[in-house]
Amino acid sequence: MSSINVIGAACVDLLITGVDQERFFSGKHKVSKIETSFGGDALNEAFVLNALLDDVSLKTVLGKDAYGDLILNELNKRNIGYEKDILKDNIDTYLSLVLIDRDGQRSFVGPENGSSRLLDIDDIRIDEDCKIVSFASLFISKMMDSDKYETLFSMIKEKEIVLCVDTSTPKNNEKAKDLPYLKYIDYFFCNESEAYALCDCDDPYVCEKILCDSGIRHVIIKLGEKGCLCQGKIYPPERKIRCIDSTGAGDSFVSGFIHFLNNGKGIEECIAFANRCGTKACEYIGATSWLEDISEII
Repeated sequence: MSSINVIGAACVDLLITGVDQERFFSGKHKVSKIETSFGGDALNEAFVLNALLDDVSLKTVLGKDAYGDLILNELNKRNIGYEKDILKDNIDTYLSLVLIDRDGQRSFVGPENGSSRLLDIDDIRIDEDCKIVSFASLFISKMMDSDKYETLFSMIKEKEIVLCVDTSTPKNNEKAKDLPYLKYIDYFFCNESEAYALCDCDDPYVCEKILCDSGIRHVIIKLGEKGCLCQGKIYPPERKIRCIDSTGAGDSFVSGFIHFLNNGKGIEECIAFANRCGTKACEYIGATSWLEDISEII
């Protein structure tokens, strides 16, 4: 039983750094480095929250294969909770190919039917003593539709649990005005492109209003190196950095926010620490490699 439940994708990332996007698929191409790492929105959040000493459990599915065993062993090593039936027959653990260019920006290639795309509502069981739920991977699973989100999110709110949701790009052209389950969300996180897609608008301030009008209590739009937008105000990061790899920076941002929220901090303090975590993540290759130096930001 854990006070924070994180729901969503868990995978293994194959990180390829120094990629020239135009040349990569044109034939033989040398890159700076190839390495493996853990990844997936929910797994990244669980790792960061665990490193920040929060009591966290992960709600996801994995295949009964070598990659699933690798993730499961790491969860055990870090003492992160999970369901007994986390390993599923007849599915493959999601393996994500992450192409990182020389500016630290990344593109993803992944299987259509990997485990991260197959999480269903029956796989999600909220712990009895849970205080905060983070649904880390909105729109990623093709098994979850509007009715299932409505059922899950309304149940979470009936239990008076704080609901945080981080989104990915809408896969089926979803629009905020057509998503009744948004009204259950206390804290909603998205980046600029995700906000624009959901709101049919390229002004982040207008997007924030549209999302708040849908019933969301707090909207936080991640703006990359500019920080984030919340309550009509931009909150910049504390320092400028050279971005090495932006993979998982948004997940670290959300985790930092939730960590401070779990410790009773106000929204501006939560945002400041979230910016600190997101910035730190960009200085390392891999989504959560920065945790080896987490003491530098605490």
